[in-house]
Amino acid sequence: MLTGENNYTLTFSKEQIPPVNAFWSVTLYDDESFLVTNPINRYSLGSRDPMKYGKDGSLTIYVQHESPGKDKEANWLPSAKGEIALALRLYAPKKEVAKGIWKPQPVMKVK
Repeated sequence: MLTGENNYTLTFSKEQIPPVNAFWSVTLYDDESFLVTNPINRYSLGSRDPMKYGKDGSLTIYVQHESPGKDKEANWLPSAKGEIALALRLYAPKKEVAKGIWKPQPVMKVK
């Protein structure tokens, strides 16, 4: 169970960015499966968003109630304080997804 009382990251190395022919997204929901109302009106992040990638090509998404800092806000999904859920959607996934070669990275508790 994920909760907005904690901070989480979802990190993809350059080689582990979701392999799709269209686009991918991560959407955040509250404990009643509703989108989380938040101060920046952001409910999902994905390949169509202007996120900041690391120098090594990796991508980290921050899932937490408070801002991770101005320099990381492009990659921030603001969470509710209670229970939360994430949905990773892959649109037109490549063959390595269907064959089970590619697997999503785990959500890591930071705090």
